[in-house]
Amino acid sequence: MLAISAVPGLGAGVFGLFGETGWVGKGIVIILLGFSVVSWAMILLKYQFLRRAERESHAFLSAFRKTKNIDDLFKHAEKKKFSPLATLFIEGYREAESIIRTLPDGKVTEDERPLISQELERSLKITAQDEIVYMERYLAFLGTTGTVGPLLGLFGTVWGIMDAVYGIGLKGAGDIGALAPGLAAALINTISGLFVAIPAVIAYNYFADKIRYIAIRCDSFSMEFLSFIERNLLRRRS
Repeated sequence: MLAISAVPGLGAGVFGLFGETGWVGKGIVIILLGFSVVSWAMILLKYQFLRRAERESHAFLSAFRKTKNIDDLFKHAEKKKFSPLATLFIEGYREAESIIRTLPDGKVTEDERPLISQELERSLKITAQDEIVYMERYLAFLGTTGTVGPLLGLFGTVWGIMDAVYGIGLKGAGDIGALAPGLAAALINTISGLFVAIPAVIAYNYFADKIRYIAIRCDSFSMEFLSFIERNLLRRRS
C-alpha cells in the first residue's frame, strides 16, 4: 500500500485509490458497502438468535427429561420464546388436547391411539418445518452476497482496466508508470468484493450447519415427545 500511495497523482492509501476510480467503480464500491453493512447486521442478529435458541433448547430439554408434571413443563416451555423444542412441545400438547376433546367423553380407545399418534406426528413435522424456515430467514441474502460480491468487484475492475487502457491509448503513453495508477484504482473493486463476500460465505456456512443441527434435534425431540404423550396423556385417558 505504501508503494501504491507513492505513485504520482494518487492520494494516500485506499482512499486515494478510491478517488482515482471512475464513476462506475465508485458506484460499485458504494453498492458493495451497502451489502457489507446489511450482511454484517444480519450476521450479528442471526448469531445472537441461534445462540439463544440453542441455549434455551438445551435448558428446556433438560427440564423435559427431568420434570414429570405436564403443567410445570408447559409453563417452563412458555418462557423459552426462542427455543424450537419448547415450541414443538407447546404446539404438540395443544394438538393432543384438542384431539382428545373431540372424542366422546374424552376417552381414548385402543383403536384410536395409533390414529392420534399419527395426527400428532404430522402436526409436529409441520411445526418443526415452520421453525426451520423461520430460522433460515436472511440466509439467502448472505448466500447472494457471497456470490454476487466478487462478481460485482470483478465487473468494476474490468471496467476500470478498460477505462485506464483506453485513456492511455488517447494520451499515446504506453509505459507502466502511466498505466499503474488506473490499474491500482481498478483493483479496489476486486478487494471490495472479496471484503464483502468472504464474511458472508463464512457466516452462511456456519449458520446453515447450526440450523441443520437444530433440525436434527427437533426430529429427535419429536420422537421423545410422542413417547411422552403416549405415557402421560393417552394412557390416562384410555
